[in-house]
Amino acid sequence: MDIVRTKSNKKWKSLVLICTALVMVTITVLYWFLWSDNSSYIADRDTLLISQVQEGELLVNVRGIGVLAPQDVRWIATNISGKIERILVKAGAIVSEGDVIMHLSNPLLMQTLEETKWELDEAYAQSKALRVSLESEVLDQEAQVINEKLNYERSLLTLNAQKTLMKQGVNAVSAIDHEAIKIEVAQNKQRWELAIKRLGKQKENVDAQMLANQARLNRMQKTVERAKDQVDSLTVRASIDAIVQEMPMELGQQVNQGTNLARLAKRGEFIAELRVPENLIQDVQIGQIVELDTRTSKVSGEVQRIDPAVENGVVQVDIALTQTAPSEARPELTIEGIIQIAKIPNALFIQRPMFAKSYGESYVYLVNESGKHASKHKVTFGQASNNFIEIKSGLAKDQKVIVSDVSAWEMHQQIRIN
Repeated sequence: MDIVRTKSNKKWKSLVLICTALVMVTITVLYWFLWSDNSSYIADRDTLLISQVQEGELLVNVRGIGVLAPQDVRWIATNISGKIERILVKAGAIVSEGDVIMHLSNPLLMQTLEETKWELDEAYAQSKALRVSLESEVLDQEAQVINEKLNYERSLLTLNAQKTLMKQGVNAVSAIDHEAIKIEVAQNKQRWELAIKRLGKQKENVDAQMLANQARLNRMQKTVERAKDQVDSLTVRASIDAIVQEMPMELGQQVNQGTNLARLAKRGEFIAELRVPENLIQDVQIGQIVELDTRTSKVSGEVQRIDPAVENGVVQVDIALTQTAPSEARPELTIEGIIQIAKIPNALFIQRPMFAKSYGESYVYLVNESGKHASKHKVTFGQASNNFIEIKSGLAKDQKVIVSDVSAWEMHQQIRIN
């Protein structure tokens, strides 16, 4: 037989109604408590970074991290082919100009040098023989000039004697012989003059041939000197006082012309290569003063070059040291640099909000006097450094703003701070 328990069902329904009423009341209270002040987001105070607007002199600096790099870096390359026989220094060694770094070998090059020396010696011997032969021809021509001169003078003497006899009325000389001797005198004079001209041409010929021969000798001498220089290049020497940065060669390795054998960095002369975020580079200019920190020493420098390209969000800035490099200075030593951009007197500034950009307008969350709410507020920024940014308009001294990351609630106009 079934028994109906009406009393228990009524109790259960009453309990459900009571619980539902309590939930509704709780929701209503929370809604009134949370949203009655128009706040649509609650932020935990412990997770916020709040900065107060300050007034005074603002030092605009840009910070960058980088390394020291040698100011003068040179690769020693070979101008000949060869095999590495000996390596006398390794990476990290200190060398002076002229110190031997390694020896190469090239038997074919040595043989070429010997052969060119023999050819040069032979050319010198041929040049000497040629000079003797040409000088002998000149002497023969000079003898010919003397003979023609004597013939002319002899015939002239006879002509003069005949003229004297004819003036005295002596009939020993016929008119025919007298005319014949005149012709002979004229012919001998012409032969003498031609011999003199031929002698001049002969000397010009000697000078021309010797000049051409000397040119050939000079060419061969240069060939020998070039071969000797190539042999000397088998001994690789340091070109400057430096530290050997890289020595990528190994014993027995065959190298070709143009191969880089060693990298040298001049000792004591460094530049700093700083990496500056691209959003701060617009204020950096050549000539600005920089303070470099090696973690042991601080030295001064100035901006020397700004790379025109952006790589991985940073721009390389080269800094020339204006003081002697510290004793701990080494290539690739990590350093920190602070570039002095400007000094702005009587400026309003705050700690730089995350993602804030210089010379632009943005929104920040302005904290009210009670510190319990923050609302979106439009601000115009001026110059910015790594830590601070100038306020051009939108904020007043002693006001407080949230400078930490607000991306989680940036769509809300007002937030509540608990």
